[in-house]
Amino acid sequence: MRTDFGGVSLQSQALGLVLRHSARRVIGAWSLAPTLPWPYAVVDHLGQLQRKAPGTRFATTMVGGCRARIVTPARPVAGRHILYFHGGAFLVGGWHLHGGLLSRIAAATGATITSVEYHQLPKHSIEASIRDGVAAYRHLLAQGTPAHEIVFMGDSAGGFLSFTVADRARAEGLPSPAALVAMSPLVDLDFLRTPVGRRRRGDHIFGPRALRTFARIAAGHPDGIHTPVDCEHASLPPVLLQVSSSESLYKQVCRLAELLEAACVPTDLHVWPGQVHVFQAASILPEAVEAVGALAAWTARQWAAAAGESATSAASA
Repeated sequence: MRTDFGGVSLQSQALGLVLRHSARRVIGAWSLAPTLPWPYAVVDHLGQLQRKAPGTRFATTMVGGCRARIVTPARPVAGRHILYFHGGAFLVGGWHLHGGLLSRIAAATGATITSVEYHQLPKHSIEASIRDGVAAYRHLLAQGTPAHEIVFMGDSAGGFLSFTVADRARAEGLPSPAALVAMSPLVDLDFLRTPVGRRRRGDHIFGPRALRTFARIAAGHPDGIHTPVDCEHASLPPVLLQVSSSESLYKQVCRLAELLEAACVPTDLHVWPGQVHVFQAASILPEAVEAVGALAAWTARQWAAAAGESATSAASA
């Protein structure tokens, strides 16, 4: 089911203008010479400037062989866990860049979040990222967290992993998580099979060349790429997709929603106009507050439904 949210705030317009003349230019330069030794780690440290939700606690641990952050809200709700996969084109982000968003999601949902610092390009393949995600899920299950209490969540490249990790976990015989949530997910790297937007100027962050360059780098690894389009959709749990109709990945996200609905997967598509890619991360935007609130309400329903199904199954066993 699609839900359209209206309005484009002045804050959103200002942020789009700033990013078009800053981040987009840097990404454009990168797309011309991606093999240069770009300081990817510097981008992650910019996240230290973000505001965190009051009372949120961050801890460091090892999960499935990868470093991870455990984010706990001031008022945690029992039985709610999120396995989070950060975005960043499989190149940047992870430790600091998503701290503000994670803290606000934790506060809004009451969930304890495990955010995995999975292996990334260019040193590692996307297949390695998927393996890390499955290992993290195995870790949570082994620690005694039931599958029906876990929601997979991610943004951009992390949204890609939410689907591919769930599909790989199914193939390896692991139980399905309660739900999947993806904010502006990358859906496919074959832009002929699943086209991106054809806007001549691209969007606020990505010019027309940037996505093509990224796809070429990702496809250069020998492991091959398993994408959300390739997943066995009918076996996936309920899905929430959030996206802006003005971003380059909008058409891909809509196509994924169509595939999920055709496979009879309960799917909600939330669409905002005029927003930047993963606008939920910008706490100054009223649309971001609205989106995180909608996300929290949706996941609360999924946790309740999954808990009810689990109780029914236990009673009948």
